[in-house]
Amino acid sequence: MEVFSAAHDAASMKKPRLEALLSPEMNPVRVGLRLTAMRETLGLSKAQLADSVGLDRSALTRIEKGEEGLSITKAALIADLYDFGLNYLYRANVQDTPSSLRHQLLAELHKLRSLTPGENEI
Repeated sequence: MEVFSAAHDAASMKKPRLEALLSPEMNPVRVGLRLTAMRETLGLSKAQLADSVGLDRSALTRIEKGEEGLSITKAALIADLYDFGLNYLYRANVQDTPSSLRHQLLAELHKLRSLTPGENEI
């Protein structure tokens, strides 16, 4: 039993250190908010975006709500199809978006942040 307990303790200690290495912008809630803003800026429905990258529609809903993370594979597909880069999705770098859509995107992000109770720090 001590071996199991020690292994369990070691595994649980690794998780906080890994999370400490990740940017706060990679938080699933923040990624989901930016994905929603991107989708709405492009005028896509959830069904259109989900279908275009082979995501289950309910999975997209969970990702946008921040209940589930966006995989790098799906994010890369989104980046390729819609010209919204990974640095926008995972690091909030608006420069990694189409310049013609930035003003609209920022307005959409502002609107979504104001509608998200308790998430104003996003």
